[in-house]
Amino acid sequence: MVPALPLPSATEGTPVPGLLVVRTHYGDDAAWNDVRSRLGDLPGAYPPGPDPVSEAEAAILEKNPKHLVVVDDPAWEGAGPDQVRSALGGAGTWSPNLILIADAQTMADARLRPLLALPVSEDGGRDERPSFRLGPRGAAMTHLLLQVLVETLARYETFSCLGPDPVAGAALELSARPPRYEAPSPGLDLLPRTEDALIVRTDYTDDDAWESLVAAVRAPVPDGSFHEKEEDAEFFHAYVDVLDDPRYAGASTEQLLSLVPRDYEHAFLMVADAEALGDPRLPLLVVDLADDPGLSFRAAPGAIQAIENNLSVSNMDFSDFYTDEGCIQYWEGAEGITEEQRKL
Repeated sequence: MVPALPLPSATEGTPVPGLLVVRTHYGDDAAWNDVRSRLGDLPGAYPPGPDPVSEAEAAILEKNPKHLVVVDDPAWEGAGPDQVRSALGGAGTWSPNLILIADAQTMADARLRPLLALPVSEDGGRDERPSFRLGPRGAAMTHLLLQVLVETLARYETFSCLGPDPVAGAALELSARPPRYEAPSPGLDLLPRTEDALIVRTDYTDDDAWESLVAAVRAPVPDGSFHEKEEDAEFFHAYVDVLDDPRYAGASTEQLLSLVPRDYEHAFLMVADAEALGDPRLPLLVVDLADDPGLSFRAAPGAIQAIENNLSVSNMDFSDFYTDEGCIQYWEGAEGITEEQRKL
C-alpha cells in the first residue's frame, strides 16, 4: 500500500497552481539525479527544504504563488498512474495541475528523460484525458508559467511537440544551451499587462543598438503579395509595447517567465538581450508562452511584423515561425538571404 502524498493544504480563493513529481523507479539513482538536475531549483518547493526560502524566491512566490511537490520515497516504487491519482483529492488538500511520474521509461532514456504526464481535473478527481510524455526541462518551464497555463492545461490533451520525438519539450532537452532557472533579484516586478505584445530589454550596454532595434521593429514592412503583382504596395506594422527598465538588466529568459503575471493575454514574449543587441543583425529572442512553454528562436526585426501580426490573432502557430537553434528567422522580409547569413 502506498503512503499518503505530502501535499500542502488547500487555500481559499484562487487555487495555487503547481506540479506533483513522483519517482516510481528505483533502479538507477544517477538517472534520477539527472532528472532532478534538469528540473533545476524551481520556486515553490513543498515541503520546504532545511534552509530558509531566499528573499528572492519569497518575493516571486508572493507575486506568483505555486507549489512544486517532489516525492522521492521507495514506498512508491512500481506504483502506476491510477495509484498516484487515487492518492489525490483528500479533503482540504491541494491538487496539482499536472502529475509527472519518473518511471522506468524515464530512467531508460538518457537523451530526453521523458516523464509520464497525467492531466488532473479541476476538482482533483480522475481526468479522462490521455497521458503524454514531457521532458523535465519542458516541465520546469511549464512550472514557471503555470499561472498563465492553467486554462491551457485544462483545454489541451497534450502539449504540441516539434520534431520527430513523441515527447513534449524535446527541443529544450536537446538544446545546446538548455534553460535553467535561478531566482531573480527581489526588486523586480511582474511584467506589465500591455495591450500589445511586449519586448523586454535586458541589456543596457548599447543604447544606440536598442534604439535601432525598436525603430526597425516598428518600421512598416511592405506586403510582398502586392509587390509581386506590381500593384501599389501595402504596408503592415508590428504592434508592440516595450519595457525599458534598468531593473531588468541581466535578467534571464527563465527569470522573465517567472514574472509573467496571471491572466497574461499574450502567447509569446520578445527579449532584447545581450545577444540581440550585440549583433548588428539585432536578432530578437521570441519565447513561446503557450504551446511549448519556454521554447524560443531568434528573429530579425523585419520578421517581427509577420510574427506579431499572426501570433497575436492565432492566425499561425509558434511552430510556423520556429527556426533551429543557432539560426535567425528572417521570414519573407529579406530576399536573397543565404543560409550562412541566417546563422548566428
